Amino acid sequence: MKKIGLRFWLILCSVLPSLLVGILLASYFNHRQQQASELHLHERAANVALMLAISSQPLLQQQPLKTVLPLLEHAHRLNAPLITSISLFDAEGRLLLTSNSQQDLSTHAVHQQATKPSQIRFYSSQPQLIVYQPLLRDNNLLAEDPGYLLLQFDQQHILLQQQLGVLQSGALIALVLLLALGLTLFLIQKLQPELQRLKRQMQQLMDGQYRLRPYLLGVREFDNFQQGLLKLAEHLSRLEQEMQQNIEQVTSDLRLSMEQLEIQNIQLDFAKRKALEDNRQKSDFLAKMSHELRTPLNAVIGFTRQLLKTPLTHHQSDYLQTIQKSANSLLNLVNDVLDFSRLEEGRMSINPEPFSLRDVLNDTIELLVSNAFDKQLELVLLVEPDCPDAVVADPARLTQVLMNIAGNAIKFTEHGSIIIRVKATSLNDEQIQLQISVKDTGRGISEDKKRHLFDGVTPLEQSDQQTGSGLGLLISKRLVLAMQGTIGFESKLAEGSTFWFTIKCQRHQLSVAEALPLELLAEKTVLYFEPQQYSREATLQLLSSWGMVVTACATKAQLQQALSKTKAYDIGLLGRAVAINQVNEIITLVQRIKAHCQHVYLLVNTLSPNLREVLLSSGASACLPKPAHMRKLALTLAQPYTDIAQANGQSEEMLSPGLKVLTVDDNEANLKLINTLLREHVHVLDSARDGAAAWQKSTQHAYDIIFMDINMPVMDGITACQRIRQSSLNERTPIIAVTAHAMDGERTRLINAGFNEFLTKPLDDKMLLFTLQEYCQLQKHQDTQQQALQVVPLIDWPMALQRAAGKPELAQEMLLMLLKSLPQSEKQINQAIRDNDQQMLLHALHKLHGGCCYTGVPRLKNLLEALETQLKRGANIKLLEPELSELDDVIQLLYGIDPSMPEP
Repeated sequence: MKKIGLRFWLILCSVLPSLLVGILLASYFNHRQQQASELHLHERAANVALMLAISSQPLLQQQPLKTVLPLLEHAHRLNAPLITSISLFDAEGRLLLTSNSQQDLSTHAVHQQATKPSQIRFYSSQPQLIVYQPLLRDNNLLAEDPGYLLLQFDQQHILLQQQLGVLQSGALIALVLLLALGLTLFLIQKLQPELQRLKRQMQQLMDGQYRLRPYLLGVREFDNFQQGLLKLAEHLSRLEQEMQQNIEQVTSDLRLSMEQLEIQNIQLDFAKRKALEDNRQKSDFLAKMSHELRTPLNAVIGFTRQLLKTPLTHHQSDYLQTIQKSANSLLNLVNDVLDFSRLEEGRMSINPEPFSLRDVLNDTIELLVSNAFDKQLELVLLVEPDCPDAVVADPARLTQVLMNIAGNAIKFTEHGSIIIRVKATSLNDEQIQLQISVKDTGRGISEDKKRHLFDGVTPLEQSDQQTGSGLGLLISKRLVLAMQGTIGFESKLAEGSTFWFTIKCQRHQLSVAEALPLELLAEKTVLYFEPQQYSREATLQLLSSWGMVVTACATKAQLQQALSKTKAYDIGLLGRAVAINQVNEIITLVQRIKAHCQHVYLLVNTLSPNLREVLLSSGASACLPKPAHMRKLALTLAQPYTDIAQANGQSEEMLSPGLKVLTVDDNEANLKLINTLLREHVHVLDSARDGAAAWQKSTQHAYDIIFMDINMPVMDGITACQRIRQSSLNERTPIIAVTAHAMDGERTRLINAGFNEFLTKPLDDKMLLFTLQEYCQLQKHQDTQQQALQVVPLIDWPMALQRAAGKPELAQEMLLMLLKSLPQSEKQINQAIRDNDQQMLLHALHKLHGGCCYTGVPRLKNLLEALETQLKRGANIKLLEPELSELDDVIQLLYGIDPSMPEP
C-alpha cells in the first residue's frame, strides 16, 4: 500500500473541509434564493390574474366581447416581457380572446379536465409558467360557467438569476479554497525545517550515533517528540554499552565452551568407538552364546525326540516330554534374545516372498496345539472365505508374531477357548491388509500393566504362575511395524483378552500352494458331530467351501435325528475332546456312526499315539488333531477316492538305501544325533571330527551329500568346504552347513563360501529328510531307473523285428553289428573314465546309444539314455559310478548271449 506524506494530509485536511462547507452553504443559499424568486413570481402572477378577472367582469356584461380585448392587451403590455400571452376561454375550453395570437394556449392540459378548478392554479413547464384564473361566478353574462383566464409568464429571468447565484457561489468557494491552501502552504513551510531536523536525529539513531544535538522547535508537540528521541538515544547508548560488555563476556564463555565441546567431542568419539566395539563384542558374545547353547540343546532335543519314539513307561514319557518342553523354552529364549539384539541394532530384516496364507496359518496352529491340548483348551482357526490365499509378505515373521501372541494366550488361559480370526481388507487392486486377532478367555490384564505391555519386560506378580522373558510382545510390535502394520489389544480382568495386529501384503497372481483334490470331495455327504461351538463353525465353513454337503450336529439328540433322516453318508466326521474316561464313549460313538457312513474320521484334542491307536482300533479310518490342518484334512478325506497310499509308498521308496553321506562335527553328542537321524534313510554313513579329516575322506570317497559343522578344531567347516570344492572327488557334491550360529547374514555368508544350504541346530528328522529329498534328486532318479532296468529284458526280439520292418534277417544282422562294435565302445568308455574326460565319455555313450536305436536292446538303450542325459546336465563322472558299473555288467551280458533269433 502506498503511503501518503504529511504535506498531502495537511493540504487535504484544510482544503477538503473548506470545499465541503462552501458547497453546502452555496447550495443552501442558492436554493433559498430560487424559492424566493419562484414565490415572488407566483405572487405577481396571482395579482395580475386576479386584477384581470375583476376588471373584466363589468366589460363581460357588455356586448360584444371585443370590448374585453383592449383590457387584455393593456395588461400584456403593462407586464411585458414577464407576460407572454393572456387568453380567455369559455367553460368548455373554447378560445374566446387572446392578447398574443402567436402563443396558442388552447392545447394546454387544463382544457381536458372534466371539472375545472374553482381557484387559481399554477402550472410550471420550463421555461414557462401557466396561471389558471377562473372568472367570478356572479357574472350574469356567463351564468354558472363564466369561463377562465390562462396567463403565460416567462421564467427565463429566474433561471438567469439562479445561474448568476451559482457563479457567485463558485467564485466565493474558490476564494475560500485559495485562502485555506495558502494558509496550509504557509504552515507546511514553517513545519518543514523542524521535520527535517527530527528526521536527521532519527537517522543518527539508526546509524548508531546516540549523541544528538537538541534544536529549538516552535511546535510543542515536536519539542516533546525531540525530548523523547533524546531520552531514547541515551537509553540506547546505555544498552549498547551493556550489550558490548555482554558480547565480550559471551565471547569469552563461548570460547571456553568451544574448547570444552572439542574435548567432549573427542571423548564422545572415543565413547562411540568404544560403544561400537562393545556392540561388536556383544554381537560376538551373542553369536558364541547362541552356538554354545544350541550345541547341547541340539543333542538334548534330538535324542529326546528319538527316545519318545521308543517304547516307554508313562513316567518315562512324562519326564522326557518335560525335558523336551524345557529345552524348547530355553531355545525360544535364545531366539528371543537374538531377535531383541537384532532389533536394537536395526538388523531385523523383512524378506517378502510369495506364500500360501492358509498353509502358513495351519502350520503355525500345528505348533501350538500341543500346549493347548495339555490345558484342554479349544484352539480354533477361522479364516474368512474371501481372504486371498496367495500373498506376498514375510511368512517367517508372520508366523513369529502369531506364535508369540497365540502362545501368550494359551499360557495365560486356564480354561475355555482360543479363537484366531483372519480376514482381509482390500486397499487397492494389488495390496491388501491382513487383520489377525487372537481372542482368549484367560485372566485378562490389569490397568497398570496395559501401559507397559509392549515395553519389553513386565514385572510379574507373585500370584503369576507363568513366567517369561517379556520380549515376545516387544519383538512382535517391532515386526508388525516393520511390515507396515499396527498392533493392539483389548482386555478386561477375569473376562479375557483380544490381541490383534494388521500387516500389509501384496496380492500374488499365481497360486503358490499345491492343489488339493477338492474335485473328489465335491458333493460328498458328510455327517459332522462337534459339541464345541467355535470348532464346529470353523470346520463347517471349511467343508462347505470345498463343496461338500454337510449335516452338522452339536448334540447327541441332533446326531440321532440326522441318522434317522438319512440312512447313509459318504463321510462321518467326529470331533471330540478326549480324556481317558471318555475313550469308551467315543469308541461306541464311532461304531454307531460307522454303520451309516462309508468312512469315519476323528478330530481329537490329543497327540498321544496310544490314545489315537486305541481310537483307530474302534473302526475309524484316521485320527487327526483339531483344529485339523486344512491340507491334511483334505488329503485324508480324499484318500479313499485316490491312489494316495500308493503314491506315498513310492515317495518313501524314492530315497534309495544306496545313499552315501558324510557327517562332520567336533561335538560327539551332535555327531551321534545326526548319524542316528540319517541312518534310517542312507546306506553308507561316514563321520569325521574336524574339517581336515573330512577333506581327507572326500579325496578318497565320493559322497551323495555332506553335512558339516562350522566351528571345529584343526580346520573349520568353511576352509574344509573350500578345500573340497577345489580338489577332491566331491567338487559338485551338495555340502550342507550345520551350525548353532543363528545371527543375521550367516546363511548368506556360508552360501557365498561354497555351501549349498544352511541348517540351524537343533536338528530334527523332518528337516534332514527334506534336505535329502531336495539335494539327492539325482540319486533318487537313478535308483528309480535301476529298479526299472531290473525288469527290462536284455534283448527284445519283437522290438528288433519292428525296427527292421519285420525282416528277421535284417534284425539279426543289426544285432550282430552292434555286438561287434561293443569292444571298441567299451574301450573308449573305459579310457574316458580313467582320464576323467567328460566330453569323451559323452561322445562314446552317444555313439553307442545311436547304434542301440536300430536294435532291440531296451535295457542297454535306457541305461545309455539315462547316462547321456545326466552328463549333459553336468553330472560328475564320479557320481555316475553305479550306472557305469551297471553299463559294464550289461555289456558283459551281451557278450555271452546267443545272437540267433529264437524260433517262433
